[in-house]
Amino acid sequence: MERTITTKPLWHGVFLVAGGAIGAGMFALPIISAGAWTIWASIGLIIVWLATYLAASTLAKINIALASNATIDLDYQSSFSSLVKQTLGVGWERINNLSILFIMMILMYAYSTAGGNIISYTIENAGYNISQVLRQSLSLIFASIIGLIVWLGTSIVSRIVLILMIAMATTFGLASLGISSHVGTDKLFVSVNTVQYILVTLPVFVTAFACAGLVPSLVLHYQSKPKDVHRCLYWGTALALFVYLFWIVITFGSVGREGFRQVISDGGNIANLSAALLRSGAAMNVESRLTLFSHFAVISSFLAVAVGLVHFVQDKLSLNKTSLQRLTATVICFLPPAMASFFYPYGFVQAIGLAGLFVAFSFFVIPSMMALKVVSRNLVAIPLYHICIVMGFGLLVFILKCASLFGVLPHYE
Repeated sequence: MERTITTKPLWHGVFLVAGGAIGAGMFALPIISAGAWTIWASIGLIIVWLATYLAASTLAKINIALASNATIDLDYQSSFSSLVKQTLGVGWERINNLSILFIMMILMYAYSTAGGNIISYTIENAGYNISQVLRQSLSLIFASIIGLIVWLGTSIVSRIVLILMIAMATTFGLASLGISSHVGTDKLFVSVNTVQYILVTLPVFVTAFACAGLVPSLVLHYQSKPKDVHRCLYWGTALALFVYLFWIVITFGSVGREGFRQVISDGGNIANLSAALLRSGAAMNVESRLTLFSHFAVISSFLAVAVGLVHFVQDKLSLNKTSLQRLTATVICFLPPAMASFFYPYGFVQAIGLAGLFVAFSFFVIPSMMALKVVSRNLVAIPLYHICIVMGFGLLVFILKCASLFGVLPHYE
């Protein structure tokens, strides 16, 4: 009996892409963009959005072509790792797997520091003083709680993430309404030269839009309507772009460019941005809504990345699904980023940017290399200039992040 394929509605994929992008990382956007400010930051976001969509769409074409080809040992269940192995070989598959492992580990570190920072900020707002050691320990405690939830199972995580995404949308909408009334249009535009700061923003922007890892899931969901994969990628990333541009405008218009100097000098974490918005005149209820949103965003982002990493480690180490072996995988995944967050508690924005280094490689350079391979084998038709744009942009972001790490690029501070 032939299996009936049930196609998901289009909105399901759109929100899967947008939800996978929008999260705690959006708090890094105004902080890293403070130098470039409104116009150049907006231009940078639009450029990265277009490049991200083109890269993800290129990967989708490869995935659909290989999965539907009966002569190739792949199907619609195939993972990103399997696609890389089939097109580029075992060596590149291993290199790409290491890159994705680094992305997940770096993001887990970023979310550990962000979670500890938000909790400490909430405690201090309640009138309690906490020591630096306790502040750093909160990151460990936060990561341990998330690790416990992940260890309990994917079904529990999926339910929690769904609730958190609804809560995120509600609190972000309420907070934005409160903040937008304090936006000053005079703060949005400055006469000084800001274009030189755009280069340092691109690796962070790339991380904020990263969605290529979702392509195999979309191809599986929409195998009977392959064009819907591209529609989901386009509208999902476009929705993320709209949210990011809106967020940039209301934070810039409230805090002002000089106000972000204080945010950056305070550590550039989520709580520092919330405090700056409060100083700009936002009401206490706006701060509480924004704090709630930041809690929901960090937890949902942390859970999503952690589940993927635990599954990745289980697969690569051939660990089965017993409680003990799942606990082993969870400890392997959580211990390094949690310890790093204890010893270096103010690296949220830097970590998001560092993740962009590996995102540029795995989600831009690797798909363009795969595209060259499958086009040469006449398995799919992809314009050469599309491939060149994807590879060129990935290499550009990779070079820019390396230059930033060595202090070559100007930083606003």
